[in-house]
Amino acid sequence: MSGTTHNIPELRALRDRVAAPSSVELPTVGDGLTWRPVTAADIDLILDLKRAAGRIDHPRSLVTRDELVEEFGMASFDPERDAVIAVDSAGRAVAYGSAVAPTSRETIVCVDLDGTVAPDRRREGIGSALLAWQEARGRQHLAACADALPGWLASGAPDHAVSAIRLLETHGYERTRRWLELERDLAAPIAEPPAVAGVRLVPYGEEWQERARSAMNDAFRDHWGSQPVTTAEWAAGDRLEAFRPDLSVLAVASVTSVAPVASDAPDASDGERVVGFVFVDVARDEWPLRGGPFGYLTTVGVRREARGQGLARALLANVLRTLRAEGLGHAVLDVDADSPTGALGLYQSLGFTITDRSVSLVKRF
Repeated sequence: MSGTTHNIPELRALRDRVAAPSSVELPTVGDGLTWRPVTAADIDLILDLKRAAGRIDHPRSLVTRDELVEEFGMASFDPERDAVIAVDSAGRAVAYGSAVAPTSRETIVCVDLDGTVAPDRRREGIGSALLAWQEARGRQHLAACADALPGWLASGAPDHAVSAIRLLETHGYERTRRWLELERDLAAPIAEPPAVAGVRLVPYGEEWQERARSAMNDAFRDHWGSQPVTTAEWAAGDRLEAFRPDLSVLAVASVTSVAPVASDAPDASDGERVVGFVFVDVARDEWPLRGGPFGYLTTVGVRREARGQGLARALLANVLRTLRAEGLGHAVLDVDADSPTGALGLYQSLGFTITDRSVSLVKRF
């Protein structure tokens, strides 16, 4: 995948390259705080904390309870070992952090670090202590891995979160990738979806799950940091309340009209395979944060052998028209600023404009 390998032919197993503590001590900083491991019973505390912090850190988006429930239900996440929480004397969560190892590890082993500190308790050293705990647990994940792959500890922040970015950089994390949020006014004219020979557009449904997952894993194989999505991860996304399969669109084609596939591939089951897709979320609770109803295009992709035919443009034009017919006023999406497919230029040609920026920061091993 683009940007994920170092072309080191003699890379040793991560467990032979990464030093990690045998145990990770809980932080002790912060007046009146009790630090402890996390359980699923803390989900509502964590949600309240993330909502409070989000009003400053990402004021136009919300963390949802079902997202946390799905995260806590993943086999790759052991909250009592992979997360820590600090609670004040009133029982309020003041800090939360996790270090989660990936399920898939095809070209990198990327441990995601997610940390939050209540806005009124910042600048007390809590964030630094939280990051130290996360890094120690992250190193344990990497040191337990036998794969001879690059290892990453990765985090991210919006551009305006200067203090968070500075904290990560101070601890050796480098700005590695830029992300752009784009928005389009659906009241503006939308071009007719161009026809693509041999392809039909259908709404997403349960019968397409495995074929759509296969298409997504292929489409993002050359994208920075992307690793294959597992069946369990895919199913978790389908269960989210905001997901709108009826507004999501797949491009499907006869197996004989595209590159050959293995006979046991999910695409080969009935002679059709998914060659492109646009998935849509509609989160009504976020509408007031953006001044009105909008749809979020969570994922846009085209299989590599189907690129260059205008398929992404056709899918997007179709979805934009569908969102407008649904009564939504805007479409929102995020894009890798350096996407190898030239996605940014495509979105801008369709009327999307940049509304926000963020950055990924990585420490490499």
